[in-house]
Formats: sequence, C-alpha cells, structure tokens
Amino acid sequence: MQSFLLPVIFCLLFPLLSVGQNRETQEIEAIKKINERWLNTYTKRDSATLSKILANDFVLIAQNGLPQTRQDVLSGMLSPNMETISIKIDSVNVRLLSADIAILNGWSTFVYKFDGNQMTGITSYQDIYAKRKGRWVAVAAHVTGLNTP
Repeated sequence: MQSFLLPVIFCLLFPLLSVGQNRETQEIEAIKKINERWLNTYTKRDSATLSKILANDFVLIAQNGLPQTRQDVLSGMLSPNMETISIKIDSVNVRLLSADIAILNGWSTFVYKFDGNQMTGITSYQDIYAKRKGRWVAVAAHVTGLNTP
C-alpha cells in the first residue's frame, strides 16, 4: 500500500512545486525588465518613467560614496552638463529573498558626455527591490565605477 501512495503524493505535490518555480521565474524576469527600463531612461532623459521605478523613499549610494535621494537622481538625469549616449547591460543576476524583496546585481557599459567630453565607463551596481501594493519598485541602490575617470 505504501509503495502506491508515494507516486500519488508526488503527482499531487509536483504541480504545486512547478507553479512556485514558474512564479519565481516570472518575478525574476519582471525585475530584469524593470532594470532594463531603468537604464534606458537615462539615454531618453525619461524622468517620468524613472519616477515610477524608484520608490518615494529610494536612496542611491553613488560612485562618489554619497547618498542621493529619489529627487536627486531624477534631477541629475536632466542635468545639462551630463548626457548619457548609450548603455549596454553586460550581465545581470536577480535573487528573490522573499515574495516581496529582491536583489539585483548588474554590470553595464555606458557612453556619456560630461561637459562636452565623451567618455566610456563600466559600472557594477546592486539594486534592492520591494514589492509594494503588488508592484516592484527600487528602494535602494549602490553603484561602483570600475573604470570611470
């Protein structure tokens, strides 16, 4: 009798495990897409889209080690002496810590103009996302310049 019950129990539980894995995969892909949208806002100077991605209490630790608020980041992207020409996501990894907290580690290469001088940079970054009211938003980030002047 026991040998008959194990396959039955497995068949009943396996779909539940599969649903959980699919949901996790969907959440990870959703966060990767948000990351891509976030980076693309810089080349377009799209502060409206970025404001939807960043939580009101968002804090970024910038390359210079100083904290920036959501408003600092939004204002900075519109600075007349800084223009992002292109950004390429080199690598990204997302870990779900719970149903409503995720950490994204990424590396990107970008081309930008600062005070009219064109430069290329590589950054590594870590973003922390929280699911609030059913929607993922960035609550914190840390950026490190790997070869930026």
